Amino acid sequence: MARNLAGAGRVTIFPLLHDWETRSRCVLAYTSMDDGYVAVVGVIPVEGNVHEPGDLFALAGRHGFIGEWKGSHEQRCGCWLISTGTGALRVPKPGTVTVEAAWSLDMVKSVDLETAYAGHTRIAAGRMTFEDQELEQRARALISVPA
Repeated sequence: MARNLAGAGRVTIFPLLHDWETRSRCVLAYTSMDDGYVAVVGVIPVEGNVHEPGDLFALAGRHGFIGEWKGSHEQRCGCWLISTGTGALRVPKPGTVTVEAAWSLDMVKSVDLETAYAGHTRIAAGRMTFEDQELEQRARALISVPA
């Protein structure tokens, strides 16, 4: 059962090519809450993007793990999501936006990690929106969607 989370702070917003075969793209946002213990990763809804991933844990699972992370499949998926978010923050590619913003997350899933990963002990993932409509538009513009 989904529930909502909300917070404010530094958010990194970035485009992601999430399916090489179909060249499908989406826009993700990474932030944290509860003094950094909870990683929050959300897909930004982009109207017309028929390839938007609904379940970020399933998206992570499709990327195949070679043993970088230990634990259950869900925990490894959570670590992949955290790694993707922290990577975008630390090594931003052109177009990446990092701002202070108020956000809300329609949470689809959360997982407690057996051990801390990148300082996080929990990951929450779902669909993210921002209070600032200009930031919403800026985030959506990071990918082009065919008409």
